[in-house]
Amino acid sequence: MKITRIALLSALALTSVLAACKGEKVQPEGSDAAASAANLTPEQREAKAAEDYKKKQAAFADSVLKNSASTKVIVGKLGKGYEVGTVAMRDSLMAHIGKTPQCYKDGKNIDPYLAGTVSFFIHLNPAGSDLIRVQESQWTSQAGNVTDKCLNEAARQWKLPMGMGKQGAYVVQVQFK
Repeated sequence: MKITRIALLSALALTSVLAACKGEKVQPEGSDAAASAANLTPEQREAKAAEDYKKKQAAFADSVLKNSASTKVIVGKLGKGYEVGTVAMRDSLMAHIGKTPQCYKDGKNIDPYLAGTVSFFIHLNPAGSDLIRVQESQWTSQAGNVTDKCLNEAARQWKLPMGMGKQGAYVVQVQFK
């Protein structure tokens, strides 16, 4: 008889819990996003996935640009005989880079989200620059190597005028985004 009472009480307790819930389903946190994603058409899901990927890539590019070694750090790593280039050197270098936009476009054709920091070595003599090349670079992907190669080829034709600074070796940094 005791077992019957226990079974009866258990059944009553279960019935009262079910009645109190009224058949409502409890959803875990964040399930609204999953439910709304389930209601999207395949085209909408694809567009949302592409947008999410684009945001992730932009955040990654920002982190690469922010965490790139500064020009001073690179100059320190190279040792004596190297200096940080002047603003005038950087501006003149940017003018040359602006005349060869295909270099960055070639990299972006491989990786549309390509971004990076390029440190250029510039050697000045009394007549101006006699050597400009990529010293080192940090890109978001290997597509940056294509850009570096193109920049090095184009830099063979670049000349900075005399008066940019004293004779010596300089490092100038440029960011691409």
